[in-house]
Amino acid sequence: MLRVRRISSFFTNHACRFSTEVAEKESKKAPGKIKRLALFFYNPIKMALTDYKDVFVETGKKMAKKPIKSALSLSLLGGVGFCWYNNPSLDHYRDTALSNHHKLLMLSWRIRNKTSDNFVDSVRILDREGLLAHRSFLVFSVIYRAHVNSELREFGATYLSPRWAEYLDRIVDVGWMGRWYYMEEAMVDYDINEDEWK
Repeated sequence: MLRVRRISSFFTNHACRFSTEVAEKESKKAPGKIKRLALFFYNPIKMALTDYKDVFVETGKKMAKKPIKSALSLSLLGGVGFCWYNNPSLDHYRDTALSNHHKLLMLSWRIRNKTSDNFVDSVRILDREGLLAHRSFLVFSVIYRAHVNSELREFGATYLSPRWAEYLDRIVDVGWMGRWYYMEEAMVDYDINEDEWK
């Protein structure tokens, strides 16, 4: 806790010293408007830095009183931040679908897995028609089939929106930590044609 006080006082003192030096230099140059302008910026900066110093000191005291709770809170916050940073986007999904499409094209149609081929083809058709939509929920993403084309959405055709019960049927894929789970499941054994063995 003493370390937190030292760090916060170090930053506060240096920032206040810097802003005081700036205010003094500006006041020596011209006594009128510039001095008032320097003080106008100096006072809010000083108050904000003092407030941040108080917050850091109080947070350090609370963390010292309950170290287990603070460690759990920090790890939960770090985990959410890590999931948010690795949350996949619609462009990532398009790239994944395209690379999987290329993997399937490298194979003969006789040995392609039909499940993988059908899934990737349906995703590519939805993307070509502008019906793929992306919704981010901070730590995971959902790709779903939109009710209207993206061009019609720009013109405000919201009266065509489906019911809430239909949204679960429209989910195409779910992404978390940079992975798309339905796509990965469809691409398992993509080079094995199950009909070949029947």
